[in-house]
Amino acid sequence: MSIEKKLTRHLQQGVVGFPVALASSVGVVMASPVILTVTSGFGMAGSTFALAMLIAFIMMQAQATTFAEAASMMPTSGAVYDYISCGLGRFWAITGTISAYLLVHVFAGTAETILSGIMALVNFEHLNTMLEHSGTSWMVGVGLVVLFGVLNALGITIFGKAEIVLTFVMWATLTVFGIIGLIKAPAVSLQGWFGSPLDLSDASGVLSLIGMAMFMFVGFELVTPLAPELKNAGRNIPRAAKLGLTGVAVTMAIYGAAMVHQVANVAMDPKNPAGPHLLDTPMAIPAFADQVMGPFGKIWLGIGLLFAGAATINTLIAALPRILYGMAVDGALPKAFTYLHPRFKTPLVGILVAVVIPCVHAWFIQGDLDRIMPLVLAAVCAWGVAYLLVNLAIVRLRFTRPDFPRAYRSPWFPLPQIVSSVGILIAIWYITPPGMHPRDIYLPFGIMLGLTALYALVWTVFVQKVNPFRAVAIEDILAEEFGKVGGHASLIDEELKRVASGA
Repeated sequence: MSIEKKLTRHLQQGVVGFPVALASSVGVVMASPVILTVTSGFGMAGSTFALAMLIAFIMMQAQATTFAEAASMMPTSGAVYDYISCGLGRFWAITGTISAYLLVHVFAGTAETILSGIMALVNFEHLNTMLEHSGTSWMVGVGLVVLFGVLNALGITIFGKAEIVLTFVMWATLTVFGIIGLIKAPAVSLQGWFGSPLDLSDASGVLSLIGMAMFMFVGFELVTPLAPELKNAGRNIPRAAKLGLTGVAVTMAIYGAAMVHQVANVAMDPKNPAGPHLLDTPMAIPAFADQVMGPFGKIWLGIGLLFAGAATINTLIAALPRILYGMAVDGALPKAFTYLHPRFKTPLVGILVAVVIPCVHAWFIQGDLDRIMPLVLAAVCAWGVAYLLVNLAIVRLRFTRPDFPRAYRSPWFPLPQIVSSVGILIAIWYITPPGMHPRDIYLPFGIMLGLTALYALVWTVFVQKVNPFRAVAIEDILAEEFGKVGGHASLIDEELKRVASGA
């Protein structure tokens, strides 16, 4: 059978459908740090942030076409690692994959850990007051990470069956609160629909907001590792990515506009008007819920945020160890990551790493909210590097393998790749928003990226003993994927499928 026929059959033989693909493309996006980013962004810059959000949305739509083409050529659970390996070689594949998942877990995973508990508890006044006095409200998120780490180690994904429902419920909740907030008479006198009017007098100010806005959309590509399990993956992946990005953009725009209509962005300390304002903090959430639906709204939104945070943490704890496991099976990481629980067949070392990283990092910064936004922006830089490498890989494959069958081709090639790449570079360059020091973002990101690249070079040259920059043949990757009939490789597919579908 020809490679084209095998690939076509592989793309169509999945067992899960479009709803799972859509939930996977927005599941990690609908997280606590994203909601706080939107709240803070609209409070800080109003209509100017809305423009930055629109630019980031266009960039991510362009990026989605690249991921969709890659997944149609290589419908593998290795996803980013395989795309970059075939386009640019193993050095860039290791660097890009660790940047996209492990470094992001260090930065955004810590932010999610801290914020998931804080943003849920602020809606329950008495409990929040009690924990705030002891300065341990962020420990709720740490408790969730440990809990889901233990459950995943035991092979129990209790949130697996509910994860899709929770994602859509949280999506619907924000939309409902947003629409009601816009219908009700505004409690704040505004100069524009999104708060403060559009200000284009300082171009660098707009560009600096794009990095923040990008964070609202990154993570949509997590639908691509599910390609082997999706029905008609060549059609469902691009549809899910584009529709998911559009849904997130519309919901967040409605939510942000409603927030600034109903909650005054007053200074937290009247004696320090230049200091933090209400919309920069999680306290804006209960104020908004109370204004829109009263005490019942605070309970509804509080429970929704708690379960959404739990679902996001569960996804991160479930997915990252399997990605590390898959890389270790391919020889890109130490063999310790291939160790499986003797009974439950779960990758224990990867789970331990996924739990320890955010817990230790959250403890190190003591859940300090002032240090959350630099972490979020450092995560955007890490994600941006991975996206750039995927763009370069797919562009190179268009020239080196023009004849290779593609169930989906990125339209207007190479315009989408140019648009998203230029946008990502600009966003990283201007990522520091007003009032923040660039060193707080670039220093931790630069150190982590440099160590990752050093590891990739040493590992490929001295351990794997391969040319680190020689592209891997697509046929070799697909032959391995088509040959999965059991053992280690199929474990990744089974676990990802179970996490996504709750099967």
